[in-house]
Amino acid sequence: MIDIKYIEDCKLLCQQDLTEDIMPFWMKNGVDKVNGGVYTSVDKEGKLMDSTKSVWFQGRFGYVCSYYYNNIKKDVEILKASKSAIDFIEEHCIDADGHMFFAVTAEGNPVQKRRYVFSECFASIAMAEYALACGDNTYADKSLELFNRILKMISTPGFLPPKFNIEARGHSITMILINVALVIKQVSDA
Repeated sequence: MIDIKYIEDCKLLCQQDLTEDIMPFWMKNGVDKVNGGVYTSVDKEGKLMDSTKSVWFQGRFGYVCSYYYNNIKKDVEILKASKSAIDFIEEHCIDADGHMFFAVTAEGNPVQKRRYVFSECFASIAMAEYALACGDNTYADKSLELFNRILKMISTPGFLPPKFNIEARGHSITMILINVALVIKQVSDA
């Protein structure tokens, strides 16, 4: 039997952690007010350890900020942080082939590119959730366009080289794409 009280208590605890710890920490210590986006390598005191920025984290941060705005508290500064992360992605994190980088410098210069599409997936959900937050459907269109690009990338032989030289199939891409599709669907239902 499902313990509804336990689930509600967990929800409240997560919401409390998000509002009292996680968002204040990242808004104070992670947001890059000079270059845009968010730093991703800070210690528990908030000290910057490395200015290299993880691209997938830009998207995840953009998503969490917009989700927070849509579902927890209408905090304009947090919505601005989401937009900053999305703008940083669009301006600096997409290579000429349409595939995103994995890491960039603080200013947005490429550092590393990987075989995965997780940067694209997090950017897509950030744009979809941001569209719900600000009411600007161009971000919903960008999210869907990016999702379709992801599907093309993963279905193009050789675009994502195999991780191993054995016949196998991982589930990580399928799992994240299901979540991306659910967030995009939420925008189309709104």
